[in-house]
Amino acid sequence: MMVTKSLLVGLLLTLPSLASAQRSEQRLEAGLFFTCVRLEEIGTTDHGGAGSSAGLGGRVVWRLLRYLDVDGELVVHPNAGVSGHRIQGFLGAKAGVRFSKVGLFAKVRPGFLYFSKDPFGVATPDSTFFHPQSAHSLEPALDLGGVLEYYAPNGLVVRFDLADTIVEYNPRAVSVSQFLPPVSMAGFSTRNRQWSLGVGKRF
Repeated sequence: MMVTKSLLVGLLLTLPSLASAQRSEQRLEAGLFFTCVRLEEIGTTDHGGAGSSAGLGGRVVWRLLRYLDVDGELVVHPNAGVSGHRIQGFLGAKAGVRFSKVGLFAKVRPGFLYFSKDPFGVATPDSTFFHPQSAHSLEPALDLGGVLEYYAPNGLVVRFDLADTIVEYNPRAVSVSQFLPPVSMAGFSTRNRQWSLGVGKRF
């Protein structure tokens, strides 16, 4: 009985220090970045078209475990050609190792890609020949890739991402002409090259 009580007291005394150590290992990071993506098949399904655009975004990272982060970001592409402006968002996992000056990671982050103008010419129901109006669209996406980080003094983090952004386009009815009925287009997915460079601060 005395041994059990001693173990219990020792455990109770140890728990605060363990919790404090866990809190000290967890870090919040916030930053800004520049990104560029090349979306394949924009405006076509013949595997020939593509559209590139640049964007600015913000990122928040929470160090959940020693080798695992929760990683989220939101990007705005203000001028994306035929698709108007785009908003891109991801939230998922970033896993890897940190050394004294650099870190190497792999990332898997589901998310979305929003188009202010449907890239395949889908029009709103009230669109007319004299007043054409493009519908907006929201497509599921997945960000797969690698991350290289450099740790500067004062908690600054310089980060480079290289990724394969997979976009799953939903089925849609495309208006090829004002004089013809809409054409049904089946859903399909594309793999798109994307890179980003940014800086963050750990708190």
